[in-house]
Amino acid sequence: MYTSLSSIYVSLEKTGGLFDIDATLPVLLIQFFLLVQILSLVLFNPIQKILKQREEEIENNLKNARVTLEEVDKLQQKIKKILQSVRDRQGIRVKEVESKRQTALIRSKKYLDTKLRKTRESMVNTYRTKATQADNLIPGVVKEINRYLRVRPPINRL
Repeated sequence: MYTSLSSIYVSLEKTGGLFDIDATLPVLLIQFFLLVQILSLVLFNPIQKILKQREEEIENNLKNARVTLEEVDKLQQKIKKILQSVRDRQGIRVKEVESKRQTALIRSKKYLDTKLRKTRESMVNTYRTKATQADNLIPGVVKEINRYLRVRPPINRL
């Protein structure tokens, strides 16, 4: 009996090649598959779930970003329309203000022209009255000069 056990033991100890096909191969395969199953349960499946969640989150973010971009485009179009209407209103308001300014300018020019005309007329009237007063004074002044010259004869200078 000892001889058969020893021969089995010796046959088990013989490992001569790179791949020995013996009774340990099925045990190694079972160990490998168990390791793979344990790793997939503990490591690979949770990582795959996390990666899938991340991918879904990224897709949702991209969809939200597209929706947000569309909303931004719509808002930009609304803002452009509002700005255009404001510019149009402003242009109309500028034209109204310009026409009012022109009318005010014309009125002020007319007012200044009439005031200037009245001032000129009053100056001319004042000049005429002063001239007529001076005209009335001239004969009297001439008489006074003549009387003065008679009383005092001119000095001859040679």
